[in-house]
Amino acid sequence: MKKCKLYLQISMVVISVFVGVTFSVYTFYYLYNHNFDMAGIYATLIGIIMPLIISICSYIITKIRKGTLIERYLNDEHFVDRDIEYIKLSNLIKNESDRIIYIKGKFGMGKTSFMKMSCDRINYTDKNRWKSYAAFYYNNNYTKTITQALSNKFCGNPSASVTDISNKLNDSTLQRNSILFIDNIYEMNLIECTEFAKAFINCSRNNQVVIAVDSNDAVFHICPGQFSENEIELLAHSYNIEINPSERHAISELSSGYPVYARYSVEAYTKGLNIIDYNNLEYYIEKLLNSLSDLEKSALSLIICLCQILQDGVERKTICGIDNAVTRPVIKRLITYSLINMYKEKIYIDKLISLKCMDFLAPYSNVSYNKIYHYYKGMTNTSYIALVAAFKSDFQYDHNLIGNILHKQYADNNFYLLIAIGELEFDGQINPHLRENRECWIYVRYYYLKALLELGLYDRAREVVDSYDYQIRGGINLLSINSDIEFEYQYLLVDLDHLTNYLKDAVTFSYALLEKASTKAQIVKCRYLYAHCLRHLGEDLEQAYTVFDDLINDADNNDDKIRIRSIYSAASIRMFQCNINYPYKKAFDDIEQIICNNTANEIWKPYVARHKAIYEYKIRKNFRLAEKILLETIDLLEVTPLRIKYDIYFELGEIYRLMDTELDNYEKSQKYYLEAVQFAERVHDFNLYSNSQLGIMLLSIKHEKEIDNDILRTIISETYSLGLNINYNYAIYVQHLIRNEDFSKELVTYWRKMHFSDLLSMSSKSESEKYNIKLTVM
Repeated sequence: MKKCKLYLQISMVVISVFVGVTFSVYTFYYLYNHNFDMAGIYATLIGIIMPLIISICSYIITKIRKGTLIERYLNDEHFVDRDIEYIKLSNLIKNESDRIIYIKGKFGMGKTSFMKMSCDRINYTDKNRWKSYAAFYYNNNYTKTITQALSNKFCGNPSASVTDISNKLNDSTLQRNSILFIDNIYEMNLIECTEFAKAFINCSRNNQVVIAVDSNDAVFHICPGQFSENEIELLAHSYNIEINPSERHAISELSSGYPVYARYSVEAYTKGLNIIDYNNLEYYIEKLLNSLSDLEKSALSLIICLCQILQDGVERKTICGIDNAVTRPVIKRLITYSLINMYKEKIYIDKLISLKCMDFLAPYSNVSYNKIYHYYKGMTNTSYIALVAAFKSDFQYDHNLIGNILHKQYADNNFYLLIAIGELEFDGQINPHLRENRECWIYVRYYYLKALLELGLYDRAREVVDSYDYQIRGGINLLSINSDIEFEYQYLLVDLDHLTNYLKDAVTFSYALLEKASTKAQIVKCRYLYAHCLRHLGEDLEQAYTVFDDLINDADNNDDKIRIRSIYSAASIRMFQCNINYPYKKAFDDIEQIICNNTANEIWKPYVARHKAIYEYKIRKNFRLAEKILLETIDLLEVTPLRIKYDIYFELGEIYRLMDTELDNYEKSQKYYLEAVQFAERVHDFNLYSNSQLGIMLLSIKHEKEIDNDILRTIISETYSLGLNINYNYAIYVQHLIRNEDFSKELVTYWRKMHFSDLLSMSSKSESEKYNIKLTVM
């Protein structure tokens, strides 16, 4: 694509030159032969055709550029300083091996301005220094997932893959290196953003990602510093004013180091106002707002409310469409007071200043949300704006309409939007009229919890559920299920127990919920979750296997997802028990047939590949084929944010540990185990974490390396507490190896009783063989 654009532009130049030279030659030829009529004709044609060609070329080039993904992002003549941070970013991008760079800082410390400035320098003002680089900027607006949002922005399609995004960016310029700047990330979605970034850099060795995070975490590359007196002096110079040292010091104290406050204070000086006389910024803003007319306050409230919903700027014509009283003079006056700013007919606000403004504009916000609701409620693609406006206000709204819009957000995977609405309800700030429709209220909670689980935010979901006061808030419980949505909500609570390692509770409640199931689909879901949690616990694997087998053979079970998972779960139990007579090949063939019948099931291929690989190296002892299956799978997964790849990393760690003692295998095994450990720590997956750490310990014993006994003690304690029985017994096994102790008769008897075949068979092996036990993440 980028070559086509270059060739087109070259062709235009060649044609223009050819036409110009040809007509000029003919003109001079006829002049030389004194044929002034013909010379005049050609001279006239040059005057007509050349401007026409130039116009056509300009039009085509403009059309091409309109499709570009690069634009000027920071349109601000008063941006100052950040040279130290810029030099550091430049060095990190060009010289460091780490291709994901994090910029952190508290809300309002200038991360966005720094990101935009860096993009503009790379693409425009400092181009000679960045000849082979192109920078792309994305401001996260918290509706869809990171991958979907970036797909929508750069590919025009929310279902595009990470590879599609990478190809689109790389094809859009002539530069070899692409740097994607992702702004407005919070701790809540940092893990998801990091997983996207890892997939993106794996698409091309020339891809890099810079992420700006609102965080106080110390483990980051760059942290924009606070504004002091020096920066305030630079700001003053950018406005062509002088501020004496004592006043610069006072402004520095008043702004608390926040760049936006410092700038706002300096701007006040340009209007002849000494902000120090107001003692604090809040008092100055209050006085400023009090000087506005009701129309101007109403307009400002409307702009701020809409910008906050959009998490971005808003077109001027949109504001005028919502309220035609908001005219250009009104907007110009708000700009004059630095309450808003506008560039190319798009209005922007500063988050910190707007929050302070809304403290004094509370009487206007409800009317603003009402206007926004009525403007957007009939717009299919942007109806979510009406939804948020309705829930952030306290006016009456159409319950049926809002319910339908709410369902659409889940269908469109707008998980962050559903979380934002759920947070409003959780904090008691949602529209009180929501309670008038119990079903809609339950859906708000259901989608909130569902969205948290979909995004892997299990800890936040646990915190929310544990904090609900059911007596006061009229909650839902197992004994009072009266509708399908109440059942689904209870199912999510049980699934949350499973995902947050309350496995025994999950077993108990999934069995109890089964009694309340009224449809075949609900029965199947409950039975699968019950068996799945039993499998995790490892205390009754035969019962788990029986349920899986029933689900496999149930002719009325039309859920392909549960059938596929039941088939490979049943096979995994028999592999764990070293059952060589189980029909594994038939099981995998059955899964293959289900996938062939419906291409939507192809998403399960990596999960199936993992179990196929375990079958090859554990049952058939074919390590090379297992390695091939896993490496082919990871090649596909590394350009995706799917978390199954970390289970694949664990299995690769296992394969290279169990292979011969070559140093190369040690390094490979260590590398893959650590990938799994680091991810498991980030998402608090103790099942994967404990097995990966135990794998590292067994690898260290085999290669005579040191063991971290503190980690082992933690694993023993936590797995026992969580009821992860298989993991706990693995940890006890490793502890005996480290201490060089014999396994007690009671322990061996227990393993025989529980059908822990690997532990049982390896306990009687020679010392050198005991290190080669196969670990299983159930």
